Amino acid sequence: MLAKKPLKSQFVLMFVLILTLSVMATIASYGVGYMILIKMIEHQKIYPANYYEKKIPEIEAYVRGKGADLLHPSERKELEQFIPLEGISYQVMDVHGTPIYGSMDQRTIQNQEELFRKINATFTTNGKYVKLVPLIDAGGKIEGGVALAYKLTPLTLHYRNITDKIWVVPLFTAILFSPFVYVVFFTWLFAKKFAGNIGEPLNMLADAARKIKEKNLDFHLAYEADNELGRLCQAFNEMKNQLRESLLSQWKAERERQDMVAALAHDLQTPLSTIAGYAEALQEGKDDKRKIEKYLQTIKENAHKGSKLIKDMLYAAELENAGGALELVPVDLSAFLTQKKENYELMGREKKVSIKVQVTYENREQKILSVDVGKLERILDNILSNSIRYTPEHGTIAIDAGVSRDNIRITVCDSGKGFTGKDLAHVFHKFYRGDESRPTKDGHAGLGLYIAKKLVEMHGGRIQAYNAKDGGACIEFLLKLFP
Repeated sequence: MLAKKPLKSQFVLMFVLILTLSVMATIASYGVGYMILIKMIEHQKIYPANYYEKKIPEIEAYVRGKGADLLHPSERKELEQFIPLEGISYQVMDVHGTPIYGSMDQRTIQNQEELFRKINATFTTNGKYVKLVPLIDAGGKIEGGVALAYKLTPLTLHYRNITDKIWVVPLFTAILFSPFVYVVFFTWLFAKKFAGNIGEPLNMLADAARKIKEKNLDFHLAYEADNELGRLCQAFNEMKNQLRESLLSQWKAERERQDMVAALAHDLQTPLSTIAGYAEALQEGKDDKRKIEKYLQTIKENAHKGSKLIKDMLYAAELENAGGALELVPVDLSAFLTQKKENYELMGREKKVSIKVQVTYENREQKILSVDVGKLERILDNILSNSIRYTPEHGTIAIDAGVSRDNIRITVCDSGKGFTGKDLAHVFHKFYRGDESRPTKDGHAGLGLYIAKKLVEMHGGRIQAYNAKDGGACIEFLLKLFP
């Protein structure tokens, strides 16, 4: 989890871990060293700094026991067997301080007066502690003394032999300086880990940059972390997605342009062919006046169809490119729909289609609404023209509007056969002309419901198609009300 944290937090945590682990390892090492030291002391392989000091009372008791007999050189061998010479130096002297024998070369006591003054006392000379023990004869007279000299240095260990010193000194030196070793080791370890943490996303970014250079946008940086590198990878993914969407939009726009040209050419072919045929018939001039009027009416109708196709395509392109702005005006929705009902009944008079309108208000005082009348009218025209096209003779179309505090919901249902599964999947797509099971006599560009969907979305609403329980087709859309 450390790799997912911010870089600053990673650095601080690693620093704390380095110190913590170094301290813990140092404590463990010192503990092991202490246990080794205790074991070696127990087995008398090394002696503590005060080891020889503690030997003094034992040696002093021996010297007092021997008394003046130690003044004879013949006692030297026995005395040296009792004194640990590797740590204690000694000197046997007479009552005037004159050395008789011993391991100390320099004179310790200068005269008799000094000897009596320092008897049974501990003093220092030449960096050593000296204990002066009197030599007393059988009559209780002081005949001389033995000077026992030893060193007492803090943190100093005394080794039983040179072999022990050879391996013990390096061991304890290593233990003593182990904190520095641990700091260096853990710093190296966590630095390697830190480099790995930042190396992974950086390598991913470098590989992603190479793929973009190769025009390969089908990848995703699978690095998620709440830190600087995670945000960088997220931004890179967003940039890649934006670039991909831009390229797809360009490709889609080009494809739609080609589709629009093809659709326009296809849809204009029929009315233009009709116009050309009737124009040739008029040029012959052999028909009576009634036929001429009929030909001219047909030419007019097909010219109108061609013009409508071009206008619908230009309007759809305008919505996609500019989007258009809403022009809100106060309107009485009930009166507006009543007026539109009359227009739609005229459109469906040949098929004797009946139009029904019902408006309900959540708040009775909310009859005047701010809407873009032009766009609402176009939405309804496109939906109703489609409904009238597929409603059978003597059929009905119901317009049900409900007004709440925040939106308008309008549902248009016809008594036709309803949508097929293919219709429901594509009915709002550009250039979709309906399933083969819902044929139509008059050609159309398949832009009506596509334009309606775009206009509804401009109002912050949504639109959907479904089939009613009795089988008729329904289009329901919701428009957001603006204050």
